[in-house]
Parts: sequence; structure tokens; C-alpha cells
Amino acid sequence: MSFPVLRWDDLPAISAAQMQQLIMLATGKYGLDNRVLVEHTARNLVTLVDAFGGDGPVLVVAGRGNNGSGGLAAARLLGARGRRVWVVPTHEAENYSGTPKEQLEHLRHFDRVRVRTSLPKMKFTCVIDAAIGTNLEGPPRGRTQDVITVLNGMGDGCCVISLDAPTGMMVDDGSVPGDIVHADMTLSVALPKKGVRPGGDVGRLFVGDIGLPQGVFESMGVASVLLPAFVNEVSAD
Repeated sequence: MSFPVLRWDDLPAISAAQMQQLIMLATGKYGLDNRVLVEHTARNLVTLVDAFGGDGPVLVVAGRGNNGSGGLAAARLLGARGRRVWVVPTHEAENYSGTPKEQLEHLRHFDRVRVRTSLPKMKFTCVIDAAIGTNLEGPPRGRTQDVITVLNGMGDGCCVISLDAPTGMMVDDGSVPGDIVHADMTLSVALPKKGVRPGGDVGRLFVGDIGLPQGVFESMGVASVLLPAFVNEVSAD
């Protein structure tokens, strides 16, 4: 499967704070349902899984924020199509609330999706890293640190797809305060993030459209963006 290729320099890149502003504008001033934005993110993730994730089981590691919501929704979409999916939340289920909690609860209705409290010791052909995204604060620790260790030990034959940024990366400047997931590819939600550039631990960079009106970007003072497809690749050159 081929994707339209856009140059990094031709796209506006935003900070973590601007990403929060973008979601607040979309769901507040413009009245978009956050669940719809999550579904768009999940659809884009599934597109990459279909293109690069082989035919075997999929592991989804999901945090308790918007990033995790996208990963959990992708797990549901994959499970609904008969894909075997294992989901490992980064926190206890009672610590999830709002949309992430709803998405986690939906999974119990899908026989092909299994939710586990620890990372299973088995082979996966694809991993979705939706642990933290733009919300990293300091070096990873606890279960998040364990996630990084296990994901980096998946070996050949497993495609690791990070959502917005590989877990362990600060999105504003690309700094890495501790360990980091070595992603094969990263899917940026709506727009690339300033420090998440193609190559290195980011791998191939894609940007996924989530159906925002152009007024959202104008309200932020960001150049209008018309992506040619739902999923687009971003090149460094």
C-alpha cells in the first residue's frame, strides 16, 4: 500500500500544548464529539496495521489519555474484523475515566480481544504503542518503563507503531530523558509534533487526518492544512 508523501517543511508542526488546544477547540468551540476524533485516529492506526503489521496477533499498549483512547479503539476495530488482539493498559482499570474508560469497557464485547494486566510472553507481528503520546513528564518509570523494555525486545518480524511519539520522547524538542521505544513508524494525530521528526526512534513518520474543520487551525493561528488522504507519509526532505 502506498501513501501520499508530504515534505516536513511543507507542514506546520505543533507543540504538546497546541495539541491540547486543538482538541479543546475541536470539542468545545466547534462541538465535535471526542469519540468521533478517537474513531478517526483508530481508523488511521488500523490502516497502518493492515499495510505493515502482517497477519499475526497484535499487541496494544494503551495509556489513560487521548493517546490510549486511540489505541483502545483500534484494538476494537481490529477485533471486530477477526484479528487476534491483546491489550495491556498501563494503569489499573479503575484509574481510567472518560473516553479511555469507555473504550476499555467496550472491549469486553469482542471475543478476539483479550485484556491483560501484564505483557504476554508471545510473538506478535504488530505492536501499537499508545502509552503516553504527547504527555510525557520526565523519564518513564514503573509499568511504562516495563513496556519500553518489552517492546524493544520484540525482535525481527514485529512492526512497532507509535501514536504521536514513541513512548519516552518529549514531543516539543525530541529529547529523550530516559529509555524510549524504538518505533518502526509513528502516526501523528492531525499534525506533526515539533520534535517528532522522521528517522531514528520515530522511524517512518505518518500524519493522520481526524476530520477537523479548517477553522480549528485558523483559531490557533496555524496555517490551514488540507491533507490529501486520511493517512499520509512525511518525509524529512
